[in-house]
Amino acid sequence: MKRTTLIVSAAGLTVAAACLFGTVSAADAKAQPQKAEAKPAAAPAAQPAEKQLPAPRKQQTMEEAFSFLPETLATIGDRKITKKELLERIGNVPPEMLAQFPPEVLKARVKQMIDGLVNEEIVIMLAEKAGIKPSKELLLAEMDREIKAMPPQQRDMIEQQLKLQNRTIEDVKKEMANDPMKVRAVAIPVYIREKVKPTIKITDADIEKFYRENQDKFKLPERVSASHILITNRPDENAAVKPDAAALAKLDQEAKAKAEKILAQLKQGADFAKLAAQESACPSKARGGSLGEFTREGMVPEFSKAAFALTKKGELSGVVKTMYGYHIIRLDEKKPAEIHPLDQELKDYLRNYLPEMKLSETIQKQIADAKKSMNVKIAEIK
Repeated sequence: MKRTTLIVSAAGLTVAAACLFGTVSAADAKAQPQKAEAKPAAAPAAQPAEKQLPAPRKQQTMEEAFSFLPETLATIGDRKITKKELLERIGNVPPEMLAQFPPEVLKARVKQMIDGLVNEEIVIMLAEKAGIKPSKELLLAEMDREIKAMPPQQRDMIEQQLKLQNRTIEDVKKEMANDPMKVRAVAIPVYIREKVKPTIKITDADIEKFYRENQDKFKLPERVSASHILITNRPDENAAVKPDAAALAKLDQEAKAKAEKILAQLKQGADFAKLAAQESACPSKARGGSLGEFTREGMVPEFSKAAFALTKKGELSGVVKTMYGYHIIRLDEKKPAEIHPLDQELKDYLRNYLPEMKLSETIQKQIADAKKSMNVKIAEIK
């Protein structure tokens, strides 16, 4: 099941540069203009290599890259979110990374980030209204709480990484406490934990209602449980001499013949689990060849097609070839597509999932309501 959650770290920080300037996605790549290949009318004489190289592209500074932004990005009542704040969040991004983004992609990502800053500021204002005032003391207390809650191994790893930089956790705490942006943002997780979470109550009736109204989220596809015997047609990887095409063809013929012989034995009543343990090249041999339960997408297409074509428990397939070799498949159980029952396991899952979903919905509603009453204005980015 998918969920949308407002994510705020213990210090209320967004790793802006990572979010904004991560690896260029496939969609971004498609958005970038493609350079047409020039085709000369006639073959020219050989040119010196340096004349064939394109002129070096001038690297943009941060100010140049974001020159399209106005000085004031948004206002929330009397509070202004400025271009300077945004650039501070982004940090010093290498010019070559900026160059990866066409203007339209950069602008789209900046708009998303401005919306995020506005939402963050609204939650801080809600926190202040609820009596949670940002301060260095609050930030240090929140960091101590998070550090105390860490598993010992995680804390040890962090301390070791800091030691390589000649720093300690105390150094990090001091640095964060001296950053006004981090001090202000720490009100967010405290507000959510102390003021919003306690209002979230999930009952058995809520769980049953969500289950009834979201049946599409609980669909189970058709599944089968099956066992198999694999006869490999692959050469020995440790062999000193790699086999040629003729040798590979011979290995394949021998594997197929062996699989057909085993299938004949099974049809005459031989014990499947015993033959799997003796002959199969798959680790499942230790379980009598059992692969457990799987869906159509859980196996390679040739195997799935053969397994799902079986209809009766104990029914055997023919010899099936895949990239792994030759298989003999036995159907152990077949289950049709169905809706997952609301059993205790699913109830326990929803008892943990629904509060998180409700928390996200509550925060988003508070932000939406606040935008109507706080006179929020966001600059148009052209």
